[in-house]
Amino acid sequence: MLTDVKATLDKNECFALKKCALYLRQHLDRYFTLDEETMKILCYTLRGEMTRVNEYILDLLDDSRKMRFKEELSECGLDPEEYPDLAARMLAKVKTGYLHKFKHFIFHLLEQNLKKFQYSGKSDIEKTITAIKKMFDLTDQEVEFSLFLFITAGYEIPRDFFTYHLKCDEFAGRKNLVNILNLTQREFNKILEGTLARTGLLEISGFDLSITDDLISLIQNSSTRSFTKTFFSKMPPNTVPLEYHFVEQEQTEHILELLKHKPETATHILLYGSPGTGKTSYAYGLAEKLRIPAYEIVRGNDNKTSQRRAAIIASLNMTNSEKGSLILIDEADNILNTYFSWFMRGETQDKGWLNQILEEPGTRMIWITNSIDGVEQSVLRRFAYSLCFKPFNRKQRIRLWDSVLKNNMAEHFLSNADITNLAGHYKVSAGAMDIAVKKAVEKNAKSKKRFHKAVTLTLDSHESLLNHGKKHKDKDTVEKDYSLKGLNVQGNIQFMMQQLEKFDNYLQQSDGKSRINMNLLFFGPPGTGKSELARYIACNLDKELICKKTSDILDSFVGGTEQNIKEAFEEAESEEAVLIIDEVDSLLFSRDQAQRSWEISFTNEFLTQMERYRGILICTTNRLKGLDNASIRRFNYKIGFNYLKPNGNVIFYQRLLEPLTNSSLNKTTKEALKKIIDLAPGDFKVVRDKNFFYHPEELSPQSLIQALQEEADVKRFHSGRKHIGF
Repeated sequence: MLTDVKATLDKNECFALKKCALYLRQHLDRYFTLDEETMKILCYTLRGEMTRVNEYILDLLDDSRKMRFKEELSECGLDPEEYPDLAARMLAKVKTGYLHKFKHFIFHLLEQNLKKFQYSGKSDIEKTITAIKKMFDLTDQEVEFSLFLFITAGYEIPRDFFTYHLKCDEFAGRKNLVNILNLTQREFNKILEGTLARTGLLEISGFDLSITDDLISLIQNSSTRSFTKTFFSKMPPNTVPLEYHFVEQEQTEHILELLKHKPETATHILLYGSPGTGKTSYAYGLAEKLRIPAYEIVRGNDNKTSQRRAAIIASLNMTNSEKGSLILIDEADNILNTYFSWFMRGETQDKGWLNQILEEPGTRMIWITNSIDGVEQSVLRRFAYSLCFKPFNRKQRIRLWDSVLKNNMAEHFLSNADITNLAGHYKVSAGAMDIAVKKAVEKNAKSKKRFHKAVTLTLDSHESLLNHGKKHKDKDTVEKDYSLKGLNVQGNIQFMMQQLEKFDNYLQQSDGKSRINMNLLFFGPPGTGKSELARYIACNLDKELICKKTSDILDSFVGGTEQNIKEAFEEAESEEAVLIIDEVDSLLFSRDQAQRSWEISFTNEFLTQMERYRGILICTTNRLKGLDNASIRRFNYKIGFNYLKPNGNVIFYQRLLEPLTNSSLNKTTKEALKKIIDLAPGDFKVVRDKNFFYHPEELSPQSLIQALQEEADVKRFHSGRKHIGF
């Protein structure tokens, strides 16, 4: 009969039954209880032998009890749902001396089942647990512990008995668990502190134990060929040459030398910095240059820390023998940033495990993270070398475009002006540039115009994708019709521009240790061109522009504004950008007239950052008199802006408004325009924007001049001055 039962089971079920028989025998050998729950697990484990069990129990009863129980048996039979209760009641009537005989009978049947449930070869569970043991270097005790948790999690009746009845997963049932697995207390404690726990495959929540979904999935994996792909894969070929990256050759050679041979101690390299700056492609380039076995840790769908820990241990055990391998952990933020991990991600980090991995002899690893703010000092000091990847500035992107075009043999499709425009408009990585050029080449865009269009379409879609489907807008670009001509500025702008160019060249060539800065203050009425000149300077120097308004910096929390001031300067220095602070009077209060403590605090922090800053700072204000006296002397240039002069009115009209009409200024309209006072470049932009959509025939110089006059009148009315007409 047992043979018939076995025919309906697969190898995995036979394996689970054999394990349950061993667990049950170990438990009953020490705690021989015959309640309903025990009889239920016996029915499950012995299966085709329950007729013999029932007959044996009846033989132990006296005649009167035997007859009564036979009547009940005629109703329920050996139904696995009803019989356990009846069997438990029958055994309760058996004399104590006979129960010892019954115990030996049950053990005999369990031993028989162990033999009869044999099968050829191995079950899938056995194959995968063998692979898991090798992959994580588990002890025999850890393997048996994993199997027990897997079987009690995956099969209902074993779960009911071992988990719900004996409470093996809780502290209260810990003695049952230790006994069932034939462990000493010391062996059990080692399991709780061993690889299963460190990798996160075993969950310990308070006093409760449970197997994770990750380990369940691993044991259920029937394909051992694709088994390792769950954890790591071969590092892909590098698409961006190592030389594309803006890393000093000396630094690259040093890293290559560190990773060249399997070390006696641990060698860990940290690449950190802003997303899209080439950290991953640089790591691929290092691996390609080294020509050693290199593997990348699989990130998984949710990038859980426990999965990554398990994958790291698996990859080391499987690949780091003999001459060893190089392991890459990309997007390692969750693993390395242990500060506030529970509050940020709901994960408890095992810092001891991390430090142990970082000190494992013979390991070579490259870790990549965007942020190191949450990495503890004890972790940071264990890296053999670290490299910060900063966002590309305009000049670097121009060099990247040159390299990408040359590598794809497409230099002739884009002019120097095209490259400069692309570098200024698209703040993308080298990989995005490479894809855009490759696809344009594959598209066989033979003309320069079609090639340029293909490249820009790809880059537009790339930036839109990164911006969640919204078209990217660069708010800090200079007005396309902008020029210095026509402005009413107090100071030698041309000389200042020459000095800024020399200063920028010095910054590029110096060692970076000296704290030298060029601070410019632009003051004057609103709309007179202060911010636009600042943008023009950044564009002229081919530098990135970081523009901060007061609303970007002021914070309602204590110390928040000071922190934002510090971060603005640090960001600009890191990206080698021109920093513009609009409406700086809200941050540089006159400390002599300050009425609140935070006004003084803002000013002190701003002045401190000005002195430490290494770069170009441009501040604008409409209220020069409100600035702190000590701050004014810290500016190398103080440039005053005023309303346009008569000729300036004409220049800005011809530049911004004349293209809207079909007619030019005549002598009368030009004179009328010159007589308007208090006009600023911003007024011409306002009039242009509100008339831009009209047909040229609907507009005339007279109507546009009238609109300018109205703008000037509003300004004078707002300031309380009398109207002066023409």
